[in-house]
Amino acid sequence: MTQAPRELLEFLHRYDPAIQSLALAVRTVVHQELAPCHEYIFEMRSKVVLLYGATEHVIADGICQIGVFARHVTLAFPRGVDFHDPAGLLEGSGKGMRHIRVKRLSDLDRPEIRTFLRQARRRAGLKRRRGDAGGEVVTRVKQTPRGIV
Repeated sequence: MTQAPRELLEFLHRYDPAIQSLALAVRTVVHQELAPCHEYIFEMRSKVVLLYGATEHVIADGICQIGVFARHVTLAFPRGVDFHDPAGLLEGSGKGMRHIRVKRLSDLDRPEIRTFLRQARRRAGLKRRRGDAGGEVVTRVKQTPRGIV
């Protein structure tokens, strides 16, 4: 698993420490379940976004994404509508995207979160050898010009 890049920590600086910790914890779970994969991090006006894909084309072949907001972190799946979700945890009404809001660290103890990530990994065709506890995460960070945020 990779350490958070300096730029991500800078992007998260505007959030309360609890949200910063939550965002990094969600990122850790995503890395544990998806690696090896590609990660693309950028900042928007209202949130920080982390996109994940099987290749460097994370928008075209997106597996999942993390959105960091003022009061929660969202874990979203572009094809979440197709997931097996017997507990009905996934939210959203669009054609494909579904998400789950993570509001506290204890939410990450829900086994469904890792199950959703595994479903997303399988649907993306990411292969993992038995006993492989992850792998490399290739991270790219989009720099935001000063004064834009």
